[in-house]
Amino acid sequence: MPEFTVHCIVVYRSKKDPSKYMTSSHTLSGTDISARIETIFTVEARSWSDEWELVTFSHAFLPFEVGYQI
Repeated sequence: MPEFTVHCIVVYRSKKDPSKYMTSSHTLSGTDISARIETIFTVEARSWSDEWELVTFSHAFLPFEVGYQI
C-alpha cells in the first residue's frame, strides 16, 4: 500500500460568540490516512463540541513524505 502525506485544516466557530473562530491543523503521513483523519477529527470535535461548532474541514495531499508519525 502506498504511503501518503496529507495536511488537514479544521475551522470552528464559538457557540458563545459567533464572531470568534478557531483553527486546528494536522499533518499526517502513512498508509491508512482515512482512518487516522477520522480518529483525529472525531476526538477533536467531541472534545470541543460544548463550546465550538464545526464550520469547515479541508485537506490536501502533499507531494512529499513527512519523516515522523503523528
